[in-house]
Amino acid sequence: MDYLNLISEQKQNKTAIIADGQSYTYGDLVRKAADIRCRINKAEKYIFIHEEKIIDQLILFLAYSGTDCKPIIATAASKNQQFTVEEIPPSACMGVMTSGSTGKSKLFWRSYYSWADFFPLQNRVFGIDEQTVIFCQGSLAFTGNLNIYLGVFAAGGTVVATEKFRPKYWLDLMLKYNVNAIYLIPTKLLLLPKFSSMPNSSIKQIVSGSQNMDKSDALKLKRLFPDCIITLYYGASELNYITYIKDTEMTDDRTVVGKPFANVKITIRNEEIFIDTPYHVEGVTLPFSLKDRGYIDDEGSLHFLGRKDDICNINGLKISLNKVENALRKILDIDEAALLPFRQNDSDVLCAFIPGSEKQNKTALIRELRTYLTDFEIPKYFIYLKSLPKNESGKIDKFKLYNMIEQNEDSIKNIYFK
Repeated sequence: MDYLNLISEQKQNKTAIIADGQSYTYGDLVRKAADIRCRINKAEKYIFIHEEKIIDQLILFLAYSGTDCKPIIATAASKNQQFTVEEIPPSACMGVMTSGSTGKSKLFWRSYYSWADFFPLQNRVFGIDEQTVIFCQGSLAFTGNLNIYLGVFAAGGTVVATEKFRPKYWLDLMLKYNVNAIYLIPTKLLLLPKFSSMPNSSIKQIVSGSQNMDKSDALKLKRLFPDCIITLYYGASELNYITYIKDTEMTDDRTVVGKPFANVKITIRNEEIFIDTPYHVEGVTLPFSLKDRGYIDDEGSLHFLGRKDDICNINGLKISLNKVENALRKILDIDEAALLPFRQNDSDVLCAFIPGSEKQNKTALIRELRTYLTDFEIPKYFIYLKSLPKNESGKIDKFKLYNMIEQNEDSIKNIYFK
């Protein structure tokens, strides 16, 4: 069994995907992928798919899925990387990549069943079925996108997709194609209320993950999509979905990421999260750690406290960057912020990167931060950028922020580091 066979089991005359206005039925996908499959070089063991268009990525992926040549939809961050592929697990049907937020992508191998066996469960939790018409944005190199596509196809639903980063255009597509579900990460989702105040009652399901949300975020979305159910998940490329939480359960605490999916077990050791799941990539030892920090509360919900490498040492004192970022988001009512430690005059300093051109009164901001943070957790510098750089998955690219400081060290330090 492979993903092309999965597609071929659906109603062949039904629309499977509308990619930037171009419609393709399930039958179209099968025919196009099958035509490529019969011409595959059987001597090749893997292929990196670098196509920019979503539909080209999808058709090539389906063509190679289940063959001896394993498909890998490559991230932009991976194009200049050299990968040494020594041995492909016999059970692998594809390679998947991390988004490369640290500047380097990682390559993992997945069996068909590590995703396909989970589709019925995730579709039930996410409210996806044959009637679903779901909006998605961005490359299939982001494994969250690829997984949702395939999950919707397994249910016989329809995907409305675009590569374009234009929130107003997204809203137009939703109306034009009678979209009833949305899959976007929180930072993209929270752009939508800024581009429209006209309620859309057709949206019944919103699925989101990779970043935290809280009750106030959910309320902003519910004003625009009053009849929707919001499901936030916590997961990873290496493990698939781990926990989920519905909007009715969200609180002001952004760290809550919900309870485990069925068949997923979570343990905590010295604040480090370990996961035991049958839906993992090949070659990992269980229970597996993503190097994330957290704890489980009395209600059985997991709290995500950031990555272990988000703990930085500032002059001998340990600081959680995730905690400081959450405080800034709350006080400034912004969707995102980034914290990075830098070296200045043989001392470590903490710098906050804030999106937007309107600078806040620093004294007033520090006064408010003291409500949530101790003095040594408060950033020394606040750097305002028009927007924060992102990788393909939509996460803040801290590697680019480091590079920006290094490449513009003199000018930036003259402005900010006084």
